[in-house]
Amino acid sequence: MSKRFLTIALAYLCLISIASSVFAQDNKLQSNKKIAMQAIKLWLSGTDIDPTTIYAPNYVNHLDSATNLSGGPQKRNLEEFKAEVAKFHTAFADVKLLNSMQVAEGNLVSTRVELSAKHIGSFLGEAPTKETITYDAVEFVKIENGKILETWVTWDKYGFLKQIGAFK
Repeated sequence: MSKRFLTIALAYLCLISIASSVFAQDNKLQSNKKIAMQAIKLWLSGTDIDPTTIYAPNYVNHLDSATNLSGGPQKRNLEEFKAEVAKFHTAFADVKLLNSMQVAEGNLVSTRVELSAKHIGSFLGEAPTKETITYDAVEFVKIENGKILETWVTWDKYGFLKQIGAFK
């Protein structure tokens, strides 16, 4: 074998190895984006997503909750988070995803969404307006072993509360 052939063969093997690694990384990022979108879909109406299929048992949620008027995010575990989602669904129906975009790097995914929801039940002492409201949010999730370990959420809390009549 010639030296030139060996050089070309080694270069070819290196390219295949690099391409394989890039392809595997892209697949992992796409998988993480799907998991992050499942978390968003929990807020939508008519979903039957079991949170335990997408969240780790030791999950921590950092959400600036609408029910916390003192401001700032609170840490909540999976059970507390599920209760927050259930409380939301008793007051809002026909929750729809209007728009979304995602960016992923490593084990982090950022998802920006715009949602709409019909205010059908009492929320924070406010009577239902029967109006459809819209709000946007950005959610960052950290994923390990195919499950969400931690979430940070920033959203238009005050625009949301104004639309339901909590702020004049």
